[in-house]
Amino acid sequence: MFKDAFYHRFENQWRGTPEEISQRLKVYLPDVEAAWVRTEHKPIFDIGCGRGEWLGLLRKHGMNGIGFDTNAMQMKDGQAAGLDLRLGDALEALAQAADGSLSVISAHHLIEHLPFDSVAWLTREAGRVLAPGGLLLFETPNTRNVLVGATTFYTDPTHLKPMPEQVMGVLLETAGFDPVDIRHINPHERLGEFLDRPDFDNELAQLMFGPQDLAILGIKSKDT
Repeated sequence: MFKDAFYHRFENQWRGTPEEISQRLKVYLPDVEAAWVRTEHKPIFDIGCGRGEWLGLLRKHGMNGIGFDTNAMQMKDGQAAGLDLRLGDALEALAQAADGSLSVISAHHLIEHLPFDSVAWLTREAGRVLAPGGLLLFETPNTRNVLVGATTFYTDPTHLKPMPEQVMGVLLETAGFDPVDIRHINPHERLGEFLDRPDFDNELAQLMFGPQDLAILGIKSKDT
């Protein structure tokens, strides 16, 4: 309980407000809606749902999802707002899901908290429970950004190790996802300032203030 209270307070202070997070997550709506339509509106499954910003955003756009988290404090406000946020181990719940039963599996800033074997299992299991044309969506810190890799990644004491694009891209391909799309998103708010400075190298500006997050998106092939 103490650790749950700590992490809830930590997230509220350092991750951003629910409104800020929802704004950032809008970038994924076209991909998710396309997968939801392709799979005839099968459920969306969110792992590590936290405060529920993502599922709240989906609901505003007519898509309902189920979220799992192990921190009851994190989910309290979202549950009060009527979101389907469930206390429990999402990986166990995923293992019980039927083949081809989901349209989207999402996990925002989760995989860096897990051992690689768990991430690999999750990726393979997603290939089983997603319907053909379904979407697997991971978001994780981009440690190619020097400030992220050297400082902010280690601000969260529950982070185990980075999950870089080289690893995640090959992992999804090995699990049969095709195509796999890797995106660099959420640059630092000061990027433009440094790109505009004639005395500051543009490549260095990108390394320090460029995209802070990676998005890895994979489509379940009909042949998987």
